[in-house]
Amino acid sequence: GQDSPSFHPPLKIPMYLSGNFGEIRSDHFHSGIDIKTQGTTGHQVYSVDEGYVSRIKVQANGYGKSIYISHPNGYTSVYGHLERYRDDIAAYVKKMQYERQSHTVDLYLDRESFPLEAGEFIALSGNSGSSSGPHLHFEIRTTANQHPTNVLKYNFAIRDRLAPRFRSLSVYPMTAESLINGKTGRFSSQVVMDKGQYTLPYGTGIEAWGSMGISVEVFDYLDGAHNRCGIYTLEMYVDEQLAYKHIMDEFSFSETRYINAHIDYAVRIQSGKKAHRLHRLPNDRLRIYSKSADNRVLEVEEPRAYQIRIVATDVAGNTSTLIFSLRGKQAEITPAAPSDGAIRISYQKANSLKDGPVQIDIPAGAFYQDLDFTFGNSSAAEGSLTPFYAIADPEVPIHLPYTLSIESPDVDPSLRRKLMLVTYNDKEEIEAAGGEYRDGVISGKLRKFGAFAVALDTIAPEIKLMGNRGEDYTGRKEMRFIIRDDLSGIAKYEGYIDNRWALFEYDPKNELLVYSFDKQHITPESEHVLELYISDEKGNTNLFQKTFTW
Repeated sequence: GQDSPSFHPPLKIPMYLSGNFGEIRSDHFHSGIDIKTQGTTGHQVYSVDEGYVSRIKVQANGYGKSIYISHPNGYTSVYGHLERYRDDIAAYVKKMQYERQSHTVDLYLDRESFPLEAGEFIALSGNSGSSSGPHLHFEIRTTANQHPTNVLKYNFAIRDRLAPRFRSLSVYPMTAESLINGKTGRFSSQVVMDKGQYTLPYGTGIEAWGSMGISVEVFDYLDGAHNRCGIYTLEMYVDEQLAYKHIMDEFSFSETRYINAHIDYAVRIQSGKKAHRLHRLPNDRLRIYSKSADNRVLEVEEPRAYQIRIVATDVAGNTSTLIFSLRGKQAEITPAAPSDGAIRISYQKANSLKDGPVQIDIPAGAFYQDLDFTFGNSSAAEGSLTPFYAIADPEVPIHLPYTLSIESPDVDPSLRRKLMLVTYNDKEEIEAAGGEYRDGVISGKLRKFGAFAVALDTIAPEIKLMGNRGEDYTGRKEMRFIIRDDLSGIAKYEGYIDNRWALFEYDPKNELLVYSFDKQHITPESEHVLELYISDEKGNTNLFQKTFTW
């Protein structure tokens, strides 16, 4: 890191991290670091170098309120989940929100608008957007291509004297002809520390034959925090020959979804564990893999011991090693019975499959490897109009969306636009999966397999005024509402005061909608009329009206 540029710290508090660059997240790698803000919001945030505000984005999800600063050294710094901007920036943002009549804005600025010096105050830290607690999300990107880079390589005062820690190991057959300990199923084990190295518990043996996949659950830790973070490099040596290596220096946002090829996706679905796969799938296009290794599955084809050494390293150079062996042992294989109705699909080709009232259309490159595809169905559940149709296996990751079409149930024509696809969530509750009616079918683009049915959403969202104290709001700073929808989800919110558009801020994670009283846009010490319209994804709209004094 000594050859990398140095930056001013973005906060004037000790930089302890709850997340780091390249950490495994849902459908993406973490693109920056998450700096702890002592459990509170409102810490001053500073520009890490001279430059100018080149972008300001406000959204209900994602980074919430964020600022992008372009620097003359070719980098762009990003600050996310902010509570509010400094006054002049906040005034500009509000002006643009009113001009566009939208809380959500994505503003690109020239270098003259807000020039900055290194260490200049820009905002207050917060918890906006898809943040699960107060912190500052911070990134450093290369300006030319907007690729996020590993922040820990830029000489920030972040202490890391702790080595990565291995937690578990999995070995699994990659073909129907491969066996582990005489079986076709997966071998999994926790690992233990022994004489400074990780290994399998005493007495644990692995016998294998054929093509083997290996995955490991391993995390890094930094000083001052107990959070599980991502590792920097991971290597696997087979008989002391480098067989696999990845390095987490940078990636592009266009490729980050390939994380589902990189991780042991089946384990993630089954148990929630975040395990790195130690081979590269055919359609995994991540740039993190080293060309010095083959990055292929392990071929066990000799009756001997195979010595495996897996090395995890963090940016500070702390290293941990997992060592184990497996013995090649050929065994009789009972051919598995073919799956009823299984259809072999090539990931390289587009496919269109139909089974009764169900059709799926899959683009080329949607999967990371070939797969056996199956259909199935079960009875309708409360809240669905059709049976639930099982589409392939939920443990198969999908990169590009496929189109699922289910023949429409018989409903009044006036209700067709209210039809939608539904599925089950992790709690076995029915939830929306998108889709709309067209030409006798309900079709939607999906990025997960599972069970899907058709349902009807005719219920408008709920609007509840919080802390209602009558009509007199004199001296109060804001008006708050809880808004929620029971199925298709909130799609649109619009508020008008005295027949003029008003700025409401939506916080989906708390189902909260807030209007901050603003004398620039409504007259103080007057009576006002509020109209609040909330619509869901199926066009069901609720109207809340109130006369108040402020």
